[in-house]
Amino acid sequence: MKKIFLSIFIILSFTNLKAETEIEYSAYLGGLQVANILYSAELNEDDWKIKTTITASGLVDVFVSFIFFAESNGKYINKSLISDSYNFSYEIKNKNKSRVAEINYKEGLPVSVNADPPYRDEDIPTKEFLKEYGKGASDPNSAFVVSKKFNNPCLENSKSFDGVRSYQILMSEKSKKSKLNINNKEYETIICRGSFDAIVGYNDSDFLEAASEDNAITYWYTFFEKEKMWIPIKFTIDTPLGALVIKAREINDNSNEG
Repeated sequence: MKKIFLSIFIILSFTNLKAETEIEYSAYLGGLQVANILYSAELNEDDWKIKTTITASGLVDVFVSFIFFAESNGKYINKSLISDSYNFSYEIKNKNKSRVAEINYKEGLPVSVNADPPYRDEDIPTKEFLKEYGKGASDPNSAFVVSKKFNNPCLENSKSFDGVRSYQILMSEKSKKSKLNINNKEYETIICRGSFDAIVGYNDSDFLEAASEDNAITYWYTFFEKEKMWIPIKFTIDTPLGALVIKAREINDNSNEG
């Protein structure tokens, strides 16, 4: 079950919303709901803050009572989100496991990682490691928003680094337009496909192998006009247990006219 939540976070933690926006998602695996996700974000003229909460639901909550929370903030420069800090915490209640961690940035590059309980000595990232894998990467909360400078979100490969692990999503250049109904409201979308490319920090697994196949990940991006951002409102990822489907059930965007 831990791998299921990792798959959810790989896709979801990268979604970043501008202005006063909140999106509620449901995640399904094999037709059964496994998680609820809540995203909220604020963007001012010069800075931004994003929050992500993932909680187990359904039968998964019985066996793995799980909650994950992440918050990142930074500056908005040249139509890009530049991170100042990224904090996350998780708790698996019925296994008595938890961790709180913080990554600090300087000019968009991670410079320190602190965790409680601390990482094992061999897992503590050095300054050289942070520089090598943090360069050109976003924090996990802001990795998957596509800025207005791209007319087609499928042309943007995203790279994420959480201080220990790094990956990128390799997008296919092929895309198509579609419509998606969310809570009786129709959204124009562009469908993009891609694959997961583990760079460092991931162990081989059936889940990783499935996600790494060509076009294993699919996104339905909507362009929010006033926010000037492409935001995925649905995503799927192939797993050994079938497709993991994450779809918005409610979109609350006070500044968007849809």
